[in-house]
Amino acid sequence: MSFEIDKELNEDSMLMHKSRHIHCDSVETLTVDGENGPRFQNESHEGYKVHDWNMNETAINEEDYRMNTNPTSDKQVTQIGLFRTGSAQSAEILTMIDTSDGFIHDNPTIIEDVANERQNMMQQPIVSGISDDHLEEHQIYSSKKELQRKLYMMALKRKFEFKTTKSTTKLLLVECFDKECKWRVRATKLGISNMFQIMKFYSTHTCRLDMMSRDNRHASSWLIGESIRETYQGIGCEFRPKDIVADIRKQYGIQISYDKAWRAKELALGSIRGSPEESYNTLPSYCYVLEQKNPGTITDIVTDCDNQFKYFFMSIGASLAGFHTSIRPVVAVDGTFLKAKYLGTLFIAACKDGNNQIYPLAFGIGDSENDASWEWFLQKLHDALGHIDDLFVISDRHGSIEKAVHKVFPHARHGVCTYHVGQNLKTKFKNPAIHKLFHDAAHAYRVSEFNFIFGQLEMIDPRAARYLMDIGVDRWARSYSTEKRYNIMTTGIVESLNAVLKNARDLPVLQLVEELRNLLQKWFVTRQQQAMSMSTELTMWADGELRSRYNMSATYLVEPINSKECNVNYAGISAQVNLDTRSCTCRQFDLDHIPCAHAIAACRFYNISCYTLCSKYFTTKALLSSYSECIYPTGNEIDWVVPNHIRDKVVLPPKTRRPTGRPRKVRIPSGGEGKRTSRCSRCGQYGHNRKTCKRPIP
Repeated sequence: MSFEIDKELNEDSMLMHKSRHIHCDSVETLTVDGENGPRFQNESHEGYKVHDWNMNETAINEEDYRMNTNPTSDKQVTQIGLFRTGSAQSAEILTMIDTSDGFIHDNPTIIEDVANERQNMMQQPIVSGISDDHLEEHQIYSSKKELQRKLYMMALKRKFEFKTTKSTTKLLLVECFDKECKWRVRATKLGISNMFQIMKFYSTHTCRLDMMSRDNRHASSWLIGESIRETYQGIGCEFRPKDIVADIRKQYGIQISYDKAWRAKELALGSIRGSPEESYNTLPSYCYVLEQKNPGTITDIVTDCDNQFKYFFMSIGASLAGFHTSIRPVVAVDGTFLKAKYLGTLFIAACKDGNNQIYPLAFGIGDSENDASWEWFLQKLHDALGHIDDLFVISDRHGSIEKAVHKVFPHARHGVCTYHVGQNLKTKFKNPAIHKLFHDAAHAYRVSEFNFIFGQLEMIDPRAARYLMDIGVDRWARSYSTEKRYNIMTTGIVESLNAVLKNARDLPVLQLVEELRNLLQKWFVTRQQQAMSMSTELTMWADGELRSRYNMSATYLVEPINSKECNVNYAGISAQVNLDTRSCTCRQFDLDHIPCAHAIAACRFYNISCYTLCSKYFTTKALLSSYSECIYPTGNEIDWVVPNHIRDKVVLPPKTRRPTGRPRKVRIPSGGEGKRTSRCSRCGQYGHNRKTCKRPIP
């Protein structure tokens, strides 16, 4: 029983130091004999060892049994026999034995008391976090670094400095920087764990005030980064280095440099987001789990011969399924720059759902917007979509996009963004009237209306008219479009998505991809609930468009031609409607695929529901189908089950060299795009907003 108690005691021991064994053939034992009292005997016991204890060393026997005691160096602890009490209980006795004179000078200590005391010590909770600056003996910390962090923050808050006198893997000794001050802390490692426990703590400070400096020696960028770490949780935090300087001065009374504040910010962001290099290496495992969690998802990673990252593609299965069943086949593509350590370009392909909302379709990452990267991205998009009838691709006039679209989608129609063409006109011809006429001509439905407006533009500036003709009228003019472009004239859906991802583009590649997935998950859930709450046959946007046209048609005069065709007159202008072919000579019904005012007047005359003439893409049923599938998260990385051939795949960061100077965070404006002057809603003046307004209100 004594050996079992000894083993249990030593397994719970708190203090562990280097041991020094003394082997001998005989040890002194103490026998408690009830009536006769203790007798000191010299007996031979094999397997017993006498351990030498002193202030700096603690014994460990060969079985790693440990005891928490602190005797002096001239005494020895001897393992002793058994004694019996009236209750017939046996217990092992430890005693301090001075072997120099052969007598016992200390009273024996029953090991049960020691075990109880240590059991109480083990009930001390593990301290975590640095918000509380309370320190006391027997506190247990998860690691030595956690304890050091606590001490550093305590020094900042209480405005003193200390120095580390000894720091090893098993011991930490710190004391006040003032040699006359008695404040000090001693902590030791607990067994083979990483935990550290405070064994000694003198809390009283007697240091002089002139020992305190304006810039505390412990206010390192690492410590400040740890203290502001919670501020940077999530994305989009605008806690700038100068804000950190002001906050540290206000909170701790310490003046730090801008450079230190910047490093603290980078360290805080790094501890939250992880290493950019590790982000690339984890990407294959993430893609595997993403595909397993979301059936139909397509991902691809391309590396060069040196295993360095080159391209990435992702299209979520739920988006692909919704596109094939319920989304208009008009795809806008564009690229935007990334702002993380290794830079790059984010490629986006997006559509519009039946409620005129952004519908992300696919994402890609490459080095830049060049011929090779755009061709690779569009080829992966083509493989994901398959052959789509009446596909219409819209982009700006980037030369690489035009080449790639004609090569990868030879059957599709390629239109250009009217906004970008208009901005180029502003830059090249410097005439606001030209831009206004171009906008009206591009959005005209009738060919006759287009010819009239474009003729005016040609008379004002023939060079501008020739420039537009060289682009190709059918690529930017709605009235000359031979394919179903619907009402999508610009790449605004992609530009809007770029704005949504403004802060996410600062993230490392893995966190960026996860943010894209998370954004789609939120949008799918929200819009599915929105679609389920709609009580109308059409979506809210389509229903609003139809109602406004219905109100316009109230005074239209209908002249029937047959059971499906009629002539509609209003203010001296007529239009011929064919309800069977869903067309009107005004071209609005043909291009938007929502009945125009003339067609609605004809429906009212023939007593036909105008809802039946709307495209299926604008129905609430189609909207619900677009978001019917769920997008699932990948979960915690520690729980991923990934095959070895995937986990062992090496993806190194790309070959990228950051340019000199301050990193670019704002996109380069398009040609002709100028800064808009803000107008204050409080005083009505220009050049500032309501928040920064300083003018008194009379």
